[in-house]
Amino acid sequence: MGHNKVHTIIISRNGLSMRAIVFLGMFLCCLPALTAQSNLLDKTVSFSWDSIPISQFLDSLSSKYQFSFSYDASIVPGDSMIYAEEDSVVLGGWLKQMLGDEELNIHQLESQVIISEEPAKIAPGAIHVQGVVIDSLDETPMGMVNVGVIGKTIGTATNRSGQFSLYVPHSYAGEKLVVSNLGYLREQIEIPSRDTMVQVELRETSVRLPEVLVRHVEPMNLMQEVVRRKRANYASDPLILTAFFRESIQQDEQYVDVSEAVIEIYKPPYTSEFALERVRFVKGRKGEFTGDMEIIDFKLQGGPFLFSRVDIVRQGGFLPNQEGNSKYQYSFEGMDYDHGRNVFVIGFEPRNDDGELLYEGEIRIDEETLAIVGANFEMTRRTIRKSREYLIRRDSRRFRTKPIFAKYRIDYRPWGDKWVLNSVRGEVSMKIADRKKNVRTEFNTVSEMLITDLREGNRKEFRWSESFKANYILSEEIESYDPEFWSRYNIISPDESIREIFNGKASGNAE
Repeated sequence: MGHNKVHTIIISRNGLSMRAIVFLGMFLCCLPALTAQSNLLDKTVSFSWDSIPISQFLDSLSSKYQFSFSYDASIVPGDSMIYAEEDSVVLGGWLKQMLGDEELNIHQLESQVIISEEPAKIAPGAIHVQGVVIDSLDETPMGMVNVGVIGKTIGTATNRSGQFSLYVPHSYAGEKLVVSNLGYLREQIEIPSRDTMVQVELRETSVRLPEVLVRHVEPMNLMQEVVRRKRANYASDPLILTAFFRESIQQDEQYVDVSEAVIEIYKPPYTSEFALERVRFVKGRKGEFTGDMEIIDFKLQGGPFLFSRVDIVRQGGFLPNQEGNSKYQYSFEGMDYDHGRNVFVIGFEPRNDDGELLYEGEIRIDEETLAIVGANFEMTRRTIRKSREYLIRRDSRRFRTKPIFAKYRIDYRPWGDKWVLNSVRGEVSMKIADRKKNVRTEFNTVSEMLITDLREGNRKEFRWSESFKANYILSEEIESYDPEFWSRYNIISPDESIREIFNGKASGNAE
């Protein structure tokens, strides 16, 4: 771009709460691109302490470098005395040695250094199952197909090329790998005792309802029963979810930004309606690009934090309230097949599309338990036409921004006798015109979050000070890239175009 000035557009998914059903807001401003804060952990430091408690030592670093430290007392024994005399050491590595645990996760969020345990990862010697899922009729690859182990918490999904990669503990040999997708019969494969490559063919199916039953499917009654059974169908205890999160930005069909992260999510009980999720950033990586974005610097804000709260069951925005009232009207759209079970398909649309931020789409409900197992929805046409007041929070007269669509997909998977969040995907497209230069460009953003494991836990594990915030930009919170780290976690296999971005080009923040 030479000497041309770059303007910044920040997409903020602030207000993602499903109670308000507000998915994103946008800042359009004439500001220079934000720069990453220097990474204290990569700094070469010197210090000399004959005998000092660990807590006081960290306080001394905080005072000297204007960074704060956040840690769990069960991990960092603050009262323990240490001898700390070093000349020119890299702080991050030295802290791990001092604490005696190379597996600790030490990372930086803005002006804070967080010391925590890494989430459960696959142990060395795990079985690596790779494969591709295709449609049995025409052999086309199938994307976003769920892949998991029956009765276990581990799972992943296929990429757009139908490929998947799943690491499982060696003790899972002999267990059943299950592959399932909406509208298809699921397939089961016995997990071998060694690494393997498989091809899975899924056969499409349809569910026919007797005519007498169709006449008795009352959509509003069904939705009210969904609300009534929420306590029975979803977790009544808090959970800690391990998730893979990827967000990408394309400008005129060319990738200009891709960021990935492993995160942990505190998920409150579904009986605690007003409790909120918290997110802990574990590790990330981002692609490097030879060229810059044209005209503007386009950024996504708050992704992992706000996507963790896209839970239509907990937030209830599309559901009737306790009195049975809803701003949406429902319609029965037939039956489908998901997770090896029959599901009702219920359409919904606003009763009065009056310009409020509203959505339309379909909700899938398990026939047996009447639990919501998934939904696809998007902004209504009227909302899109009027969405500038929701999406553009600060504008520049130089640019004219026109949102094209905002689409979302969420699904849940069975876990024992409950259903748990499985994945969330959001896609937003908008056209931007530069009035000064008479140049037009189109941006497409995709954010996807996949739950790869879960365990019971509590909120005390997530301090507010170390949690990912709504105003954080993921790509600017990513530190150094550790290939070994990514080899020990289940993720969505990157498509070829994304793999090329990361192949030898993944990087940390600039100093």
